[in-house]
Amino acid sequence: MKKTLLLTFIIISALYSFGQEAKEEKTTKPKLSGSALIQTDLIYDGKQMDPDWIGGFRPSKIPIYVDDPGWGSNGKTYFSIRQSTFKLDGLLPTKHKWGDIKLHFSFDFFGMGVHAGETSLRIRLAHGIWGPLIIGKEWSTFIDLGAFPDNWDWWGPSGMALLTSTMVRYTLDINTHHSLEMAIEMPGSEIDAGHIREIDPTLINFKTKEILPDLITRYSYHGESGHIKAALLLRQLTYEILSQQNDTVVIKNKFAWALNLTSVIKMFKKHGVLRLQSVFGNGYAGYNNDGGVEITPDENLRATIKFQYGFVAGFDYYIKDRWTTSLVYSETNQENSVGQLSDAFHRSQYLVGQVIYDIVPDTFMVGLSYQWGKRYNKNLDSADDYRVMLSARYFLNWKP
Repeated sequence: MKKTLLLTFIIISALYSFGQEAKEEKTTKPKLSGSALIQTDLIYDGKQMDPDWIGGFRPSKIPIYVDDPGWGSNGKTYFSIRQSTFKLDGLLPTKHKWGDIKLHFSFDFFGMGVHAGETSLRIRLAHGIWGPLIIGKEWSTFIDLGAFPDNWDWWGPSGMALLTSTMVRYTLDINTHHSLEMAIEMPGSEIDAGHIREIDPTLINFKTKEILPDLITRYSYHGESGHIKAALLLRQLTYEILSQQNDTVVIKNKFAWALNLTSVIKMFKKHGVLRLQSVFGNGYAGYNNDGGVEITPDENLRATIKFQYGFVAGFDYYIKDRWTTSLVYSETNQENSVGQLSDAFHRSQYLVGQVIYDIVPDTFMVGLSYQWGKRYNKNLDSADDYRVMLSARYFLNWKP
């Protein structure tokens, strides 16, 4: 009997030890998980929008004049799946004090650049996180994604700082509530030649020249009732001018800065969330979600950087875990220089109201939204547009 009990104990101990070793062996292997968001939008555009951007509501792309892109008769129905997003998350175990390495890769189908207006594969994020360090393409340190309202317009508020950027970021966790992030990020800017070519048409090549990375520092406070963040952007804007014969090259540098202040406040026993943002500075247009340009000509046709500011105010309210209502208003304004043409962008307004219903919790949702926007040019000519959007969204998650 004693031998039987002893043998049984040995067998159980061996099986337990084997299980523990197998468990430890399993945790040392790389892991891969993923998710998918499949979204289909049925859009009725009441007026006109540049057709390259009809999949997202951008007030700066509302045509004002007959020869603007997108001009035509009022009214257009459009279907879009461009917002659909696929994500992959990897885990590489290490014995380093910083712990495991986390990898993230995601893409959508919203064509940009030369693929604008197309349903085209686009890398959205691709980065690795190792302890306090992030390297790769991630949401810029200058923006606060948590301040993005809970509505499904893919492009989002025009006055919001919103950009993905390739970077190196280091996070210093001061304590459970406070943190400080420091990053160098990919630079980039845009030039508005304005009246320069009317004065000297031989100056045909205006282009930016990236020499130094953008420097960004962000402070964050997180509490039970929400968070506040303040991000400071410092950058050098470099541009060069080449003559038609490429025998004259002028290289200049301009200093630019911007400050982005955001807050997320939970209200009404956390059923309501107020999302606020105010961003302002010189030469940050590339970080702005819609509208503006970094470098413009002054009255002497020399490069200048004009002041720009924007704000977002959004409120989301959650009803019985199934309904979400959202109301957002946003603006962005840029001072114009004398050397810009009369049709240069000056200001935009953005308004969205939406109702979302969660049919199958965390799996299938539908949303109905009304969107309105207005664009103003330097000469204060303006035009507005509105649309109604019915959306269906599916979620899929898988783990090893």
